[in-house]
Amino acid sequence: MRANDTVTTGAAVSWLALRVALVVVVGAGAVTLTPLVGWSVAAVLLGVLAVVLPQSFAAWGSVACFAIGMLIAGPDPGRAMIAVLVVHLIHILTTLILVVPVRARIVLRALRPTALRFLVVQAIAQPLTLLVMLGSAREIVEAPWVVVAGAAALVTLTVVLIVGSTGEEK
Repeated sequence: MRANDTVTTGAAVSWLALRVALVVVVGAGAVTLTPLVGWSVAAVLLGVLAVVLPQSFAAWGSVACFAIGMLIAGPDPGRAMIAVLVVHLIHILTTLILVVPVRARIVLRALRPTALRFLVVQAIAQPLTLLVMLGSAREIVEAPWVVVAGAAALVTLTVVLIVGSTGEEK
């Protein structure tokens, strides 16, 4: 390259955008999913710690705060669906924060595959969450073996999809 050469990319955002998004998602989850202020504050503080020290995986502590808050509040299909969304977003953002260097610019087009995977997973997970929550609320599942069989089927499906996706690309 010469001194007058330039490289142009599409629209890009700062590395800070991912970190701010993580705090916003954790904050929204704390307000929505935890009925006690103490657990909400703990979740947000852990989210901030995850932004400052990404290798600490502190954002997963905020997910634990959400779980405790949901146990305290009791079952609710709407809150369960929000929890699936928030936890998935936290997972994606913490993963991206680990690989995006400080002071880097992130080309938005590079995030497209991640966004598409997010939408596909949510399109599958949200109806399943609603189905499970409505089934458990109406006591459709009375036998504990049904839960074990469902979990085994889910693990089997996951293994089949992972093994099938690791084949050689031509």
